[in-house]
Amino acid sequence: MPLFRRGERKPGPESPASPEPAGPSADASLSPLRGVAAAQRPASQPVPDAAAVARFTANEGDLPCRQRGCPNHNGAPCNYVDRRGRRCDTSWCPNHWATIGGIVYCRRHAGTIAAIGYFEHPAGMPDVDNRAPSLVNWVARDLDPFVAATLVQCAEPGETFVREPVVSTYVDRAGGRRYERAWKLVDHTGLRLSVGVFVYGEEDVTIRVRVGTALVAEGVPPWIERRQRGLEVSAEVDRNQRALFYGFLQKHLLAAVRAQRAGEERFQER
Repeated sequence: MPLFRRGERKPGPESPASPEPAGPSADASLSPLRGVAAAQRPASQPVPDAAAVARFTANEGDLPCRQRGCPNHNGAPCNYVDRRGRRCDTSWCPNHWATIGGIVYCRRHAGTIAAIGYFEHPAGMPDVDNRAPSLVNWVARDLDPFVAATLVQCAEPGETFVREPVVSTYVDRAGGRRYERAWKLVDHTGLRLSVGVFVYGEEDVTIRVRVGTALVAEGVPPWIERRQRGLEVSAEVDRNQRALFYGFLQKHLLAAVRAQRAGEERFQER
C-alpha cells in the first residue's frame, strides 16, 4: 500500500497517482517515511552452513580401549571423580566412550551423571565403583511406559500422574544410601499412590521395586549376572533374558498396584 505525506490527497479517479520515482536515492529523498521504514527493516541474514558451525569434539588419546575385543589404542581416560577424590581408571576409544558436555566418560559413569544430574550432590558423586544410580536409571527408563500406563489407567478422578525426572538419593536405615526413581499419583490432598525402582549403594547389583512402602519384587538383571560370571550370549538370548526379567517385574508391580487400589475401595465402602 503506498505511503502519503501529510497534506497529500489519496489518488482517486479524478487524480491518478504519480508514478514512483525509480532508484534508491530518489525513493529516500521524496519519501522520508519510506527511507525510515527501509532502514528499520532487518537485513536478511545468511543461513549458516551446518558444516561451518564449530562443534566441540573430545580429543582422542593414546591409551588402549577397555572394551572387550577392541584393538584400538586411541582411547581417552574416563573423567569421572567420586566424592572421595578417586578417579575411574578406564580408557575408551571414540567408538566406545560416552560424552556429556564434551567430556569423556565410560558408559557406566556417563549413566551415573545422566541419572542424578550435574552438581546435584554437594557431598560429591557416588563412589567410582558404584553402579547403583546408572542401573536404576537404565531399568526405570525401560519400565517407564508400562508404569505410566498402569498408573494412568487406575487413576481416580482428581488424581494426576507425576514422573520423577532423575534418580533421587535417600538414606535408608535398613540398607544405607538408596538410589531411586519413582512415579506417583497425587491429588489436592497430596500423595495417593507411588511406585519406585531402587538400588542400595552397598548392594548395587540388585534391582528392587516397591508399591507404596511395600517391596514387591527384586532381582539381579541378567546382563549383570552374566558379566559377573564372564558369560557371553547371542543378541537373541540377551533379548529373551531381558524380556523375562522385565516381565517378572511388571507382573508383580501390576498385581501390587491393583491390590492397593482394591484395598482403598474396600476401606472407602466401610
